[in-house]
Amino acid sequence: MAIPTRILEEINNSEADAKNFYPVYGKENIDAAINELKKSDEEILNTYSVQAMRAAVANKLNGNTRGSTRANGNANILKFPATRFISYAAAAVLLAAIIIPAGLKNSKVAATQAPTERVKGNAPAATSGEPQIKLYRQKGLEIQALKDGDFARSGDVIQITYNAGESEYGVIFSVDGNGNITRHFPENSWNAAKLEHRADETPLDFSYELDNAPDFECFVMVTSKKQFTLNDIENKIKNKTDIDYITQLSYLPKKTEAVTFTLEK
Repeated sequence: MAIPTRILEEINNSEADAKNFYPVYGKENIDAAINELKKSDEEILNTYSVQAMRAAVANKLNGNTRGSTRANGNANILKFPATRFISYAAAAVLLAAIIIPAGLKNSKVAATQAPTERVKGNAPAATSGEPQIKLYRQKGLEIQALKDGDFARSGDVIQITYNAGESEYGVIFSVDGNGNITRHFPENSWNAAKLEHRADETPLDFSYELDNAPDFECFVMVTSKKQFTLNDIENKIKNKTDIDYITQLSYLPKKTEAVTFTLEK
């Protein structure tokens, strides 16, 4: 016998005692249905929290509510597929994760703000329009612009944005305190990808949740006016836990330059 969704919701939200329904639906059936509900909620929250983060940052930069969100008073609420089931509790958490205060929603981040730490390689210095990388963190109901050297914690959801400046190609990756390397742009290759050129910032397609690696998370944006590859980068820096080595960028190929952004942990 199918267990009504309403009953599962009430049990999952501690509004009803599961034992009261054991005689009708069976303990094993109810327990299995609740476990499946929680698993489904977790999958939805994991999927949409990062999408919501990106949408929130995009709205912060663009000052509008177009795209994957719809306006509802002072908040932008992400739509999720009607074919997927999500409990009231999960929906509440999801909604809390993507509410943007009106003052923040209508603001813009100027592209002329000072760049993060910049280290030049063998390429000549650009006279203007230097590349920049910026990080944003979801904090409660706000999207918080981070500063180089800010403290971060495991579980923080981070959105990366960049401004290409005069560069044409780029790779963005990060190295954590355990020496692990995570590639952010492009996602599936160490070959530099074509950068977007906008007056403000370009958010990456996916947000990033920090794990429990110690000490630091260092984000590196490598750029050039010509195509390049970092195919050997993992051999040079994998398992490196010296932040000075990571930020000095001596491992980068010639005719590239880079900016770094470090979060302390």
